[in-house]
Amino acid sequence: MSQFCSACGKGALTINLRSKSMRATKSTQRVNLQRRSIDGKRVKICTRCLKTRSTKPEAVSIGTRTVRLPKRRTKQRA
Repeated sequence: MSQFCSACGKGALTINLRSKSMRATKSTQRVNLQRRSIDGKRVKICTRCLKTRSTKPEAVSIGTRTVRLPKRRTKQRA
């Protein structure tokens, strides 16, 4: 099965693990996918979209792959 989020399309990343001698070993970081029943369909959705959907249901739409996630807030410097 595919390892993609049904809402945002986020997938796995390919990264390099670095040893002390800086040798590179290829590895993958997978998305934290959960299987949920949304609108009568079983879909795989990442936890970020799931969390956003619980607070703002209109922000995440399944099926059209368009997501309006809120921007990340940063600390204001004085």
